Amino acid sequence: MRDRILEPLPLSFAALERYRIRTKRQKQATLMGGHQMRRKGQSLEFHDYSAYIPGDDVRHVDWRVSARYGGTRDFRNLLVKNFVAEEHMTLVISIDTRESMGLPRVMPKVLIASWLAEAISRIGLRSEDRVVLHRLFGTGDGGIQALQGSGGLSRVRAALNRLNSYGGSKEMINLGILDRYLPPASVWLIVTDFYFDMEREAQKLANRMAKAQDGWRWVISMDLDSWPYEKMYLGLGARKIEGPKVPDPDRQYEITPQAVREIEERIVRHKSHFRSLVMRESYDHICWEWPGEPVVPADFFEHRFGEDRVLQRLFMKGKG
Repeated sequence: MRDRILEPLPLSFAALERYRIRTKRQKQATLMGGHQMRRKGQSLEFHDYSAYIPGDDVRHVDWRVSARYGGTRDFRNLLVKNFVAEEHMTLVISIDTRESMGLPRVMPKVLIASWLAEAISRIGLRSEDRVVLHRLFGTGDGGIQALQGSGGLSRVRAALNRLNSYGGSKEMINLGILDRYLPPASVWLIVTDFYFDMEREAQKLANRMAKAQDGWRWVISMDLDSWPYEKMYLGLGARKIEGPKVPDPDRQYEITPQAVREIEERIVRHKSHFRSLVMRESYDHICWEWPGEPVVPADFFEHRFGEDRVLQRLFMKGKG
């Protein structure tokens, strides 16, 4: 997507509005993300402190302030943060724009990720939420784009094009910038293919996602899984392999059934291990799997977006 303008969103603004109204009218039987209910007054901001009472949520204990004003050995000295309701919520969408997301070329994962971010942003902004678009890797300028209101609606595509056009190094994960944009009761959606080849950076992301779930935040990871299509495209026998960090693109590699199985098992193990590091009460995982045959990107996106129940819960009201 570098130096490219984002292709038009397959869904019309009228279709997005119908989606918003339809989901808004639905009520969920259970709480979102294990905790939250989508309703006016759902987001929170800090108000004051009160003394801890047995039964209070220990995640709201301010250990630093408690230690300063009486110590933490006795629960009677603990201070709990109190929050007041804001009118609307903050929705943070982190997009992976590394080289692997530019594959497969027939339907790049970064294109689907950008369409998803645009659709959710437009629906959220129409619901008067605050939307924050975040580049997951690469620490240069423009890694955060905060949008709100009608002015935000007019800036969505420009913000996404800016995230995607970043040409600097994407070896380091870009998390420190998020701290001020993830208030309590916000939603954090991470869109990636999980093809991390640097364990330290993957561990940083997993730790941050686990920590973010404190403070009543709902964390959602979306796995854009293009392996079924890649496996079909790769085939068997002697092949030239294109892609990020291929040491010799002119060399022919012998692709055997055993090699394909080993690659698939490695991908599954890596993704399963990553999710195990993140799994808490306020966590959901989505997987959009590429078909093992050529498909029109717009058709694929429209179908998966319309059917995804977790994404619909973003805009549903809570029960009651």
